[in-house]
Amino acid sequence: MKRFYLLIILLSLAFCLNAQRGLFGIAYDDPLNTADSLLCYQGFLASDIEGNLITYRSDFNQFVDAVILIVDPITETVVGWFVSYNRENTQELDEYVLEQLHKMHGKNVNIDKEREKISWIFDEHRVAVYGYAPSGNLCVYYYDFSRPELFQLPPSVEERIKNNEPDITEP
Repeated sequence: MKRFYLLIILLSLAFCLNAQRGLFGIAYDDPLNTADSLLCYQGFLASDIEGNLITYRSDFNQFVDAVILIVDPITETVVGWFVSYNRENTQELDEYVLEQLHKMHGKNVNIDKEREKISWIFDEHRVAVYGYAPSGNLCVYYYDFSRPELFQLPPSVEERIKNNEPDITEP
């Protein structure tokens, strides 16, 4: 009987962790050191820090322009992240990303045809959004509606967005 309860607890824990772990193995509430190590292991290094946004880039991964972590500055945990793919990627590569998201988060999605976005809702606060930026590149955004103040962009980032860089202003 103890084994049965242990199995139920382990399966529940695995399901909960899997539901909120996303691209690059990053999960909501990961310590910054954990997310940094995951990205480093995959060839991404921190290239810029602005406020609570940490931008990672890779000289080896030509398909991803940047991964941006949104970090709670007090607890130093990940509250969201943004992946900007190279706009030169083929449609097949973009579809591969969508397939991987379906494998990670399931096929139960919300489709916003007007904004051309696909969303996975994890709970009442957390969501992943797949869509294209105005510049034409694929973006995936992991957002937490309970922490909107941490998703406010510093003025320097807003200026770069105006200059047609990836749009991270809304999920």
